[in-house]
Amino acid sequence: MRETVGDAAPVGRPGRGRRPGARESILDAIRASEPLSRVELAAMTGLTEAAVSMTVRRLLEEGLVVETGRTPTGGKPRTLLRLDPAARIAVGVYLDRDVTTYVLTGQTGGVISRLARPALGGDLLDNLTADIDTLLAGSGVDPARCLGIGVVWPGPRSGVEDAPPHLRGWDGDDLGRELASATGRPVLVENDATAAAVGEYWVARVGPEQAFAALYMGSGIGAGIVVEGRAMRGRHGSAGEFGHVCVQVDGPLCWCGSRGCLEILAGPRTVVLTARADPAACAEAGLDPAAPRSVVTDFGAIARAARAGAPRCLALLEDSARYVAAAAESVVNLLDIDLVVLTGPGFAAASFVYGPAIMRRVSPADSQTWKRTVTVTVSLAAATASATGAAALVLQSHLRR
Repeated sequence: MRETVGDAAPVGRPGRGRRPGARESILDAIRASEPLSRVELAAMTGLTEAAVSMTVRRLLEEGLVVETGRTPTGGKPRTLLRLDPAARIAVGVYLDRDVTTYVLTGQTGGVISRLARPALGGDLLDNLTADIDTLLAGSGVDPARCLGIGVVWPGPRSGVEDAPPHLRGWDGDDLGRELASATGRPVLVENDATAAAVGEYWVARVGPEQAFAALYMGSGIGAGIVVEGRAMRGRHGSAGEFGHVCVQVDGPLCWCGSRGCLEILAGPRTVVLTARADPAACAEAGLDPAAPRSVVTDFGAIARAARAGAPRCLALLEDSARYVAAAAESVVNLLDIDLVVLTGPGFAAASFVYGPAIMRRVSPADSQTWKRTVTVTVSLAAATASATGAAALVLQSHLRR
């Protein structure tokens, strides 16, 4: 993620070099487990009760936290606290190949309003500015509460071969700067997989102590990794390039310049291209080889056919899933994590194949050697995870203030 213009503070890199402040710790604890009492907050954050009381008083005065009833105890009833969902809001924008998705998200991670537009030609900046104004105007929420805009940029950099047509010639950072200037709001830019992981962290109310990897499948494959409540990004913001894990040493040349990458051997584009070249698979999925649609749309059709029992489509997904599972096992072992979340439209459509394949791959060594239990889940917000995560990044950057 990169800060472009405005006051939004960049989200720091994960690690143990910085201890979260009382304000950040309390807001994050309430976000993950609301409602909570002050006594529970002290136990969860390790702060003194005096520090919790003082910080909570300030948060109540600012309207970020509200009191919501009491819980009976053996002694004095405890007042419960929760976040005001609309006290702080942010816009998330997902620039997908075929559709641009906009969401307005509050500080509890819920979607307040949503807008989707076809990714048509025309002036990209003008279209984004007009749509964001429409989203805010129709939300019923005071636009002054909007802290900024998060933009999901599909890919590690500009100018790659697979860039969507409406984004060619644009650089993510340049778009962020121009959008900030046009809207007068801070803009943060992030890749789709990392944004989806942050979206999962917020929407699913994952606690900051839970490290996990969110495997993302859209028109390609990526991963977002969250440790101690922070998304890992790496030196150049490209951490989590799950699609470029090598799964075949002498494999085919990938568009990235390497060989044997997961993306080129088993990614959704490869599955779709293989299906289009197979008359039986085309018939099962209802594909027209002469009039290809988007990768996401055709992959979804293949997945639906496979779920209905179509043998060729199911075989294509199972072959892809073998490679994805092997790469997922490497991620689990490298990071020593016990939670893998499948998200994005590809996994939402085909998790019934990929989820069990990953579990079959990791379970034997987990029980025999590592003595751990890895959980593989499917995001409940896969369709909007990246856009929601982009908005959440803006909100998260203000937790420290």
